[in-house]
Amino acid sequence: MAAINLLNIQPHQVSRDLSGYITFIYGAPKTGKTTLATQMKGSLLLAFERGYNALPGVIAQDITSWSEFRQVYRELKKPEVKATFNAVILDTVDIAADMCQKYICNQKDIESLGDLGYGKGWTAFKEEFNEVIRGLTQLGYAVFFIGHHKEVTVTDPDGTERIVIRPSLSNSTRTVVEGMADIYGYAHQSRASEMSVLTLRSPDDSISCGGRFKYLPNEIPLSYNNLVSALSEAIEKEAAENGGQFVTNEKLKVTTLEKEYDYDEMMKQVNELINKLMSLNQSNAVKITSVIEKYLGKGRKVADCTPTQCEQLELIILDLNDLLG
Repeated sequence: MAAINLLNIQPHQVSRDLSGYITFIYGAPKTGKTTLATQMKGSLLLAFERGYNALPGVIAQDITSWSEFRQVYRELKKPEVKATFNAVILDTVDIAADMCQKYICNQKDIESLGDLGYGKGWTAFKEEFNEVIRGLTQLGYAVFFIGHHKEVTVTDPDGTERIVIRPSLSNSTRTVVEGMADIYGYAHQSRASEMSVLTLRSPDDSISCGGRFKYLPNEIPLSYNNLVSALSEAIEKEAAENGGQFVTNEKLKVTTLEKEYDYDEMMKQVNELINKLMSLNQSNAVKITSVIEKYLGKGRKVADCTPTQCEQLELIILDLNDLLG
């Protein structure tokens, strides 16, 4: 790895290209969120729910478990994959979070996150979710999150109750996704017409939205081209404040059922891989232990695995194969 040299850092440039950013759009069903996202050039749709049947030409990978998402995450690190895709779409991040919770419950052999003791289950979930989601945003792809919405009743300081619109995520998950998003909007039907619109700013805070560009409009008709135009205009206005010197045009198999695992066969594979690694070099014991504890927890052994932990076994097998080269 090259050494860090702070004197070689160049000024950051802001891209006019939507595919240079992290975008989070949530909202009502059938408003055009997935259609908008898949119009980004070179996009790969990770379908945690199958909402792309009416979208011809979309390149999609169905995701039915968190371990499958982790496998895709590994694939996305490969240079040849990076050369193929420019953007990754998670549809929906709500279901991704649910799968992550199930993964942690299986890993810890518990029914719900609360069974692990006060706060421990949610801490394990947040660590796992953050590792993969934040890691994904650091691979050089544009990342586009799609989510559902919910209405929440809040009480203002004066005691007045009102309804606000928020993503239908847990507070901890929403904090992670909102914090990463450069563009954050709510998709819904306009009250004044039957067309879908995207709210990007909410003056009265009744809708959770926003972004890093201060000149984005409050609301636009929902479409890819309209969002790109709004972003470009917002960037041009900011560019005028610095002479435009830091602005660029450059970018910054279908499965419908839950995956079935053969627990006995996977246990056999793990043990064969461990024996092979140990026969090559006894010092591999430390690396093997590290892989197993990464997915099962400190002090846990493969022999402790139950049939509900096949997702973890699958990831252990992949990492052990990596050790073999």
